[in-house]
Amino acid sequence: MSDTPVGLSSEREIARLISKVERGEVTDVAGELALGTSAGAHVIGITGSPGSGKSTLVDVLARQMRADGRTVAILAIDPSSHLTGGAVLGDRVRMSSHSQDPGIFIRSMGTRGSTTGLARASRDAVKVLDAAGYDIVIVETVGVGQVELDVLTVADTVAVVLVPGLGDTMQMNKAGIMEIGDLFVVNMADRPETSRFVRDLKQALAVGARHSHADMPPVCCTVALTGDGVAELWATLREFDERDQASGRRQARRQEQQSRELTRRIENQVMAMLHQTMNSSPRLDRLRQRVWAGEMTPRAAADEWLADLKVHMD
Repeated sequence: MSDTPVGLSSEREIARLISKVERGEVTDVAGELALGTSAGAHVIGITGSPGSGKSTLVDVLARQMRADGRTVAILAIDPSSHLTGGAVLGDRVRMSSHSQDPGIFIRSMGTRGSTTGLARASRDAVKVLDAAGYDIVIVETVGVGQVELDVLTVADTVAVVLVPGLGDTMQMNKAGIMEIGDLFVVNMADRPETSRFVRDLKQALAVGARHSHADMPPVCCTVALTGDGVAELWATLREFDERDQASGRRQARRQEQQSRELTRRIENQVMAMLHQTMNSSPRLDRLRQRVWAGEMTPRAAADEWLADLKVHMD
C-alpha cells in the first residue's frame, strides 16, 4: 500500500467525517460512505489500567509498523474536558513525532461522558479509518478497569497491557479483563519483579481465563521507553492477524460485532419511541395519579399500561 491511504481522499476529509460522527451529524457511517463491507484494516485494541504506558507503547509500536511498510491510524480515547467536551490530551501532543508522517493518522476522541473506556462515536470512527484504507487501526482505550470490556465491540485483536508491581494481575482478574485479551503485554519489563509477575500471569491465564483460541494467550514483554520487545510484539500481532483471517475468526468476530450493533441500535430506537409514547400518554398520567393515591402499586400500574400498549401495537 502507498503511504497515502486510498478511499477517503485526504487526511482532512477523514478528520472532517470523524468530527461529524462525534457531533452526531452522521448516524449511518456505512451508508454515508456507500460501503457494504470492511476495507480490510486489522483493528487492534490496546487496553489496560492507567499508568501502564499504553500511549508510549502505541507510539513505538506504530513506528515499528511503519518500518514494516504498513500505514497506521491511531484512535486515542481520552478523558473529556469538563469545559469543552473534547479530549483532554491532544492527538498531536501525545505523538508529535509522527505528525509529519503521511502514513500515520492520529485522532484523539473524548469519552464525552461514556463510562466504557471508549468514546460513544468510536465504533463509527473505526469504520471511517477502515474505509480510508489504513492497514492498521489502533484503538487505545482510556484505561478505566472492568468497563474496558467494550473494546471487544471494535477490535479484531485485543492486547491487554500490564505492569509488574502494580497489582495488575489481581485487579484484572477481578475486573474480567483477563477474559478478553487475545494477548498480554507486560510493559516496563525491566523491573526486577518481572519474572515472577510473568509467571503469576501465565498461571492466572491457564487457570482462570476464558479465551477464544485453543492455545493460551501469549505474553509479550516490552520496555516501551527503550523499544525493547516491541518488534517481537508486532510479530505476534501479525501472526494473530494471519491466523485469524485463515481460520475465519476475524470474520466471525466482526459478524458478532455487527449483530451487537444492530441490537444496540434497535434498543436505542425502541427506548426513544417508548419515552415519547410515555410522555404523551394520558392513560399513564391517570395510572400515575392512582399510584400516588395508594390505589395501585407501581408494578400493577406498569403491567396495566404495558398491556394496554401491547393491545394498541397489535
